[in-house]
Amino acid sequence: MPRVNIVIPAYNAEAFIADTVRSALDQTFPDLQVTVIDDGSKDATATHAALDDARVRVISQENRGMSRSRNRGMAETDSEFVALLDADDLWHPEKLRLQLQALQARPDHDFCYSAFDVWHGEPRPDYFRQARQGTVDESRSGWIYPVLVLDNYALPSSVLWRRSAWDRMGGFLTDNQQTDDWEYLVRASTQHRFIRLAESFVLYRQHPVSLSRRIPATNTTELMRADLIRRFGMSSPPGHDVDPVALRRFQHKGWCNFADAHTAKGDLSLGLKTFAGLLRSGPDRGHTLTKMGKSLFRRWVPND
Repeated sequence: MPRVNIVIPAYNAEAFIADTVRSALDQTFPDLQVTVIDDGSKDATATHAALDDARVRVISQENRGMSRSRNRGMAETDSEFVALLDADDLWHPEKLRLQLQALQARPDHDFCYSAFDVWHGEPRPDYFRQARQGTVDESRSGWIYPVLVLDNYALPSSVLWRRSAWDRMGGFLTDNQQTDDWEYLVRASTQHRFIRLAESFVLYRQHPVSLSRRIPATNTTELMRADLIRRFGMSSPPGHDVDPVALRRFQHKGWCNFADAHTAKGDLSLGLKTFAGLLRSGPDRGHTLTKMGKSLFRRWVPND
């Protein structure tokens, strides 16, 4: 049984999957297995993922979405630790070794995540050659619910955690792929302590996609945040409190950005309706009015 199993859900990822799997196999910690869930791909993802390496297992299924693929991958594995890696991200070779070292040093902590670099696919050879120390960011370690519910900064590709925690918690929700991973990690943060490594161990790939095709009809992030607060409250676990001023600021920003996207490039009626609600409820009506004006200007005078 490998000590770490890495689950990679993949859909039509033939252009990236081999490099992603290779970055997992190239870890300086060797006791691992890679489980790729080919989620009904219409290209050669499954073939490109195998790499003719006995440590790679490829499981093909009908298309079921990211969260169900992650759950399937976890159900197919048996290891002391588990990790996620998205099919187009890359890992620094020291990631697993230093995360395991951190968790061994703190046996009362069950999750370890790290900083990451936003990446657009350009060559980054120096990134992989640079040494890492495994320095712990204490400000975002321990009971992190009060900050994680404000901002989803724990990238799934950066997380390593004990299988026992997964077994106790159950899997990802499968309702909305935009928020399922955030929900899982916030839920975990109400029951488990986290360690954050301050150095970047993940290149998080961003793809150029037309903004107009990505504007959702509902503000899933803010709806999820409201649901998390309803379920877990402002103090979870007791004594670790959410800053109410910061919460209102993040909520306002989230709704303002949603209104801005629709007013500038999406459903104008929905955008203006959302802005009107923000102006009625506050706070910071001056900022909201300025944002609305800029949104309308971008709609009427597009620069692209």
